[in-house]
Amino acid sequence: MIELKNVTKQYTGQPHPAVADLTLSVPEGEICVLVGPSGCGKSTTLRMINRMIEPTAGRIIIDGKSVMDNDPDHLRMGIGYVIQQIGLLPHRTIAENIAIVPRLYKWPKDRIVKRVDELLVMMGLDPEKTKNKYPSQLSGGQMQRVGVARAMAVDPPIMLMDEPFGAVDPIARTHLQDEFLRLQKEIRKTIVFVTHDINEAIKMGDKIAIFGEGKLVQFGTPEEVLTNPVNEFVENFIGYDRIVKKLFLYRVEEAARRDVCGVRPSELENALSKMQAEHAEVAFLLDEEDKPYGYLTREEMERGEAPRDAEGLQALGARRSKALVQTATPLPDALSVMLEYDCDYLGVLNEGKLWGMMSFKDIRRHVYRREGE
Repeated sequence: MIELKNVTKQYTGQPHPAVADLTLSVPEGEICVLVGPSGCGKSTTLRMINRMIEPTAGRIIIDGKSVMDNDPDHLRMGIGYVIQQIGLLPHRTIAENIAIVPRLYKWPKDRIVKRVDELLVMMGLDPEKTKNKYPSQLSGGQMQRVGVARAMAVDPPIMLMDEPFGAVDPIARTHLQDEFLRLQKEIRKTIVFVTHDINEAIKMGDKIAIFGEGKLVQFGTPEEVLTNPVNEFVENFIGYDRIVKKLFLYRVEEAARRDVCGVRPSELENALSKMQAEHAEVAFLLDEEDKPYGYLTREEMERGEAPRDAEGLQALGARRSKALVQTATPLPDALSVMLEYDCDYLGVLNEGKLWGMMSFKDIRRHVYRREGE
């Protein structure tokens, strides 16, 4: 969808190019995150795509056509643009802000009204409570959502996002990121996203382009960048906790084991035999609906430390009943559950029933298996 071929931006009087000989490709429907320290050329690159800044050399191609063959204003009308400062017009209502580009396209009034309402709903805002307000009457997170809605008003295939969530507090930022990723699964826009935060880049990007001093230093998937940083600059920029950062790329279902031993209270006397027969190190206690409420380890059984009556089972359940996660739980969240409840094992649920199990060894095995691939 977007191709940059040997693109350079040289400002008069500057000894070095702001962007030097950049070649980059963004496939349709993917989020490409440009990340790097301040002054590295990432925002300049973004603005060259919609010709807010003209390149000195090279070619920028969108959907097979050079951007230089298009009128700049017409080009920008077909590209959604979201910035950190949001840029809503303070003297216009929310509905009027969202309707700016549809009006330029001369959409009928009823179509504009319908589009404004559906975009506000898509952004999790109540149209009746929001559209007639002014930007100053909204919170930072709400304004940012309106900024995204405005960028999507005419359903452009491409969106450019320059630090789009940088102006809101950390809690709102996380929520906006999650909501946007959920939305992206449905709308599948081609997005170029600028940030200085490597954690945001890892979370948001299908691909990550790491810039340094106007040059592209490394380009690849988050997993490729975290697994094989190309040089010391990338290693330092990612941080020494790159293995911990990799956890955010995986879900419990990828690391969990499906072979899980389950026992009901009525089977407790034979639990050790069942675990030995199944070569299981742990058995999960199940109720009549196959819902787990605790676990026993083989080591506990062999040492005679496992509960043998209803009262003991109840106490065990109270201690380990929260050692449960869902298949879609991110691995860092699963690790947090282990640490919070001091559990060596987690039951993995799918639609309320026991689906599998996971230990810290499983997490470590998964991360380092992927590391060596």
